[in-house]
Amino acid sequence: MSYPQNPWQQGGYPQSGTPSGGFPQQAPGGYQPHPQNPFSAPPVPVHEMAVPRRPATVETAFWIAVVLPLLVTVLNVVSYLLLQGWVQDSIAGGTDEDLAAEMSSAVNGVMMVFFIVLTIFYLILTGLWIAFGFKLRAGRNWARVTLTIFAGFWAMSSVGTLGSGGVAAGMADGDALPGSYYALSYVQGGLGVLGTVAFVVLVFMSASNAYFDASRPRY
Repeated sequence: MSYPQNPWQQGGYPQSGTPSGGFPQQAPGGYQPHPQNPFSAPPVPVHEMAVPRRPATVETAFWIAVVLPLLVTVLNVVSYLLLQGWVQDSIAGGTDEDLAAEMSSAVNGVMMVFFIVLTIFYLILTGLWIAFGFKLRAGRNWARVTLTIFAGFWAMSSVGTLGSGGVAAGMADGDALPGSYYALSYVQGGLGVLGTVAFVVLVFMSASNAYFDASRPRY
C-alpha cells in the first residue's frame, strides 16, 4: 500500500521558486534597487556641479579692487593734514594775531566741511569697489563691466591730477605748496592710472574671459 509523498521530506522545505536556495536574487554588488521617489528633485547636471577654477588674473584684479581704493583714501587723509598744516602756518605768519585767529577759525571750518564731504564720497566709492570686487571674484560678469566703467572714470581723473600738478596747486597768492603735498598728489595720480589700467587688463585677459564664461549661469 502506497502513501502520498510527504512534502516536507527531501530538503525539508518546499521550493519557493527563487534561485540561490530560496533567497531573492540581488543586483550585482549587493545593491537592492528601489523605485525612484516621484517627489524628489531632479538630479543636478554634471556641468553645473563643476566649479570653475579661479585664475590668477581674476584673483589679482580682486585684490587691486580692494586694496587700491583703501590706499588712495588713506593718502587723501594725509594730503588733507598736510594742506591744513600749511594753511595754518601761512595764516599764523600775519602781524595781527586776532585777525589771524579769526581767519584760522573760518578757514578750518570750510576745510573741515570740504574734507568730510570728500571723505564720505571716497568711502562710498571704496565700499562699492570692495562689494563689486567680491562679485567679480565669484565670476559675475556684470561686476566686471561695472568696475571697468569705474576704472575708466578713475583713470581720467588721475590723469587730470597728474597734468595739473596737484589739485590745489597755486593757492594763496601763488605761494608754492609744500613739496610733500605735491609728491603725495603725484603718488595718488600715479596709483590711480597704473592700478586701473592693470585692473582692466587683468579682467579681460583670456584666462579671465574663460572663467567668466564658465561661471555664467546656464538656463
